[in-house]
Amino acid sequence: MALPILFRFLQNPSYLDNKQLGYLWKQKYNFDDRWAQFKKLYNTLHVEYFIEKENYSYYVKLQVPSNNRGNTYDVVIHFFTDSNIAVTDHSLRNYNIQIFSNNPVFAYHFGYANHKAGILIPFLADKLSGEILDTPARKNNPRNAIGYDHSFYIAGMWLMDSARLLNKSYIHEHGKSFDAVKLAGNVRSLLEVLDEYQANKDKEKNAKDFNKDKSILKRAGEFIDDVTSKAGELVDRTFKRTPSTKVISAKKAVGGGTRGITRKSATRTVGSKPGITYAKRVKPKPKK
Repeated sequence: MALPILFRFLQNPSYLDNKQLGYLWKQKYNFDDRWAQFKKLYNTLHVEYFIEKENYSYYVKLQVPSNNRGNTYDVVIHFFTDSNIAVTDHSLRNYNIQIFSNNPVFAYHFGYANHKAGILIPFLADKLSGEILDTPARKNNPRNAIGYDHSFYIAGMWLMDSARLLNKSYIHEHGKSFDAVKLAGNVRSLLEVLDEYQANKDKEKNAKDFNKDKSILKRAGEFIDDVTSKAGELVDRTFKRTPSTKVISAKKAVGGGTRGITRKSATRTVGSKPGITYAKRVKPKPKK
């Protein structure tokens, strides 16, 4: 099977001539919407070039941010050609490609199919896992269609959207000599990416649990009328009021007398529910 050029692969990853089907495939994964959103959020992307002069081939490594949790993915595209015309061209746009991404979606959905089709970069294939490379994705990709995830789509569109990033003169000016061992050592494995994802997820969970604990303690505030003044001051110091805090003072008569209880309440919204009223009791002085 002949390997594709980048533009064709972005438009139709499964080599299907039916443009409508390729359009529907992109819409299914919302790639165009993600690309439009990505361009609004990011002005720069880390791109590295590695030049294999003897074979007239080039490796381009991009680090693509995830949509959440601050994760990033390594995307590598190998540009090569057997065409004398392409070799003399000033750009890599007509070169054939092989690809790699350590995004778990890329690995689990398309790792097997891309590996069998020869589209996965051979010396980076082990960065996924032997199980993925040898096991058809029956659930995630039952037809075992060739394809890619949003990280590769964004990387490819980033290169195609620029007039210089695939220009050979620019690449030779900013590129390094290709060394497979060094490049592989600079690309994280799928397991490493999953570990980083889990670590960031745990941090997020711990933050949510901490906020949840604070919310529970704040709710307990409405039941602490019998707590001493010192304990109340400690709670106040623990939960400092934010700029959006409203302070409301009210006096209620006690036993018909003129002395009362001053209550300072701090209320704020937690999620979509009203916050808890936090009360501090000032014990009235006994009547003479």
